[in-house]
Amino acid sequence: MRLYAYCLAEAPPPLPPAVSGIGGATPRVLSLDVGVVGVVSDFPEERAAVSPENVLAHERVVAHVLASTTPLPLRFGAVVSPARLESYVGSHRDALRAAFERVRGCVEMSVKVIWDVADLGAVGGAAGDAGPVAGPSTGPGAAFLEAKRRQILGDETRRERADAVAGWLRARLGHVVRESAVQTRPQEALFLAGAYLVERAQLGEYRERLRGACAERPDLRFLASGPWPPYSFSQAGP
Repeated sequence: MRLYAYCLAEAPPPLPPAVSGIGGATPRVLSLDVGVVGVVSDFPEERAAVSPENVLAHERVVAHVLASTTPLPLRFGAVVSPARLESYVGSHRDALRAAFERVRGCVEMSVKVIWDVADLGAVGGAAGDAGPVAGPSTGPGAAFLEAKRRQILGDETRRERADAVAGWLRARLGHVVRESAVQTRPQEALFLAGAYLVERAQLGEYRERLRGACAERPDLRFLASGPWPPYSFSQAGP
């Protein structure tokens, strides 16, 4: 018998009968170790196809678990035997306990930040204004090197600006964030993607702080979402 495994939890979560998993199967709880259960469903295939329907089904089940407890989401596509899942939990007991401790009582909140693409060109131009500019008398090699110098200076300036925004936002969110995982892509309009681990009890203050931060920076566009399962802070898989 094969199972599709969605997540691990510290206590059996309530699963409404109407919740459907991969392939329309009904998820159930499987006891795996002391203080660890798995949320699984029967699965007849050897692997789960990566499709919008299957990805949404995986996320739907984990989201229902999140409604009552903080799960450790498993990677999409975890098709295993019961014995393998039990072996994984038993051999990773200490690591899983530490992972539960890390995210217990928390949810993941997401913030993406967009800046004006036209402003990126202005930043690059300003960064390249210092120093000599290749004139008509210079050869193509010198002109190429000057263009590369301007590009490098502009890239460095954008990187510094992106990192400064990331640090500023983390400071504004303050103590309500237990951990953060932030990626910046200074060359793109959506230049910052942040995941923030927030205690459920602090969600009200987190949202208030985020609203204040958004009001401070009308030059930026913020896309906020959540709460989500702590995918960025706990994902594992047998």
